[in-house]
Amino acid sequence: MTETPEYIVIMKEKDIELREYPAYIKAEVEIDESSYREAIYKGFRILADYIFGNNLGNKNIDMTSPVQVIEGQKIAMTTPVTISGGDKFTVAFIMPSQFSLSTLPKPKNPQIFFSEVESKTMAAIGFSGFYREGQVEKAKKRLQKWLEDENIQSEGAFIAAGYNPPWVPGFLARNEVMVGVRM
Repeated sequence: MTETPEYIVIMKEKDIELREYPAYIKAEVEIDESSYREAIYKGFRILADYIFGNNLGNKNIDMTSPVQVIEGQKIAMTTPVTISGGDKFTVAFIMPSQFSLSTLPKPKNPQIFFSEVESKTMAAIGFSGFYREGQVEKAKKRLQKWLEDENIQSEGAFIAAGYNPPWVPGFLARNEVMVGVRM
């Protein structure tokens, strides 16, 4: 069974949950790519190479889920039409809970970096289907509207999370969009 981060549901309304997550570590890679799909593929391959033993310890690391994708923040410039920063994505694997920063094998690939995520409250909305940009954007808008309606302030970037390997049929796939919230 694939390890996923533990969390406590503190509120549930239809397909939206507020969750309390403990701290965890993730391996990340930044991808310069305008295509959401290509960014996921490229980032996944780099991180999978690391966990499948291409690290300084030549140690295999168990695959976890979800795979997380964070789109670079788009910053409006002088007019509403000019937008910058949209061609970067961060793709992340959550590391198994038995590891600490000091016990994780060092990556051979210098693109890979680690970050410690502090415990936090997240809002999450689930959706099925293929892990595509259009579906992620639709879920993000629904979650954003719900947060506004509930007068809950989001913190940080929205994260797309995919829990299944690519061969799982879309109607069975589990995906989420989540964002940190201030309570």
